[in-house]
Amino acid sequence: MIRKTIILLLISLLACGLFAQSRGLKVLGALAIPGLPQVIHGRNYGYAMLAGEAAIIGSMMMINSEEKLAQREAYEFALKYAHIQPGSYSETYFRNLSRYNSGGFAADGYNTKILKEAMNLYPDDPVKQQDYLNKHAYPEEMYWSWDSTAQRAAYSKIRIRASKMRDYAMATKGIMIVNHLISGIDALRFTSKDKRSQVYMSLKERSPLINVSYSF
Repeated sequence: MIRKTIILLLISLLACGLFAQSRGLKVLGALAIPGLPQVIHGRNYGYAMLAGEAAIIGSMMMINSEEKLAQREAYEFALKYAHIQPGSYSETYFRNLSRYNSGGFAADGYNTKILKEAMNLYPDDPVKQQDYLNKHAYPEEMYWSWDSTAQRAAYSKIRIRASKMRDYAMATKGIMIVNHLISGIDALRFTSKDKRSQVYMSLKERSPLINVSYSF
């Protein structure tokens, strides 16, 4: 994702350099690379926009790396203390690892919960109970068994750290989008000969909106 963004930014940079006199491309360039058209046209605050964009990209790369490290740490922790088999598992599987001490039919096992659900849903139909188990229970090769509840709690903390990194990444993406929008709106303003452009904020169903009014 980050590599694609950088490639697109480089392409846009070339486009802005080749077609700097095109008003439409100035606006597109401002949307693609915040601050670049501003710098080209002598607006020094463009340097702050460029620096902000670089800082945002750097933060995204760091956060992405931290999230991957936390996910890897959680996986290796589960290998060692929950005795899962090496392999590729879904996010749901890793979440269940943090919630149940085992994956089988022990008293506190995940499959035990599935069995209870099947019996509650189909109390007088063993066939449907078995069908429910076949669909929702884990096969034996996906069982786990934590050595202790303390280790399961430690695993949960690692996953929470990874989840926070995902949240930070989403917030950083939002900041990046705002930075691009502000740059594009500013380009609309300073490329308008008659200055008939308006930018204002409003709310729609409790969500903030950036409104742009422009007369051609």
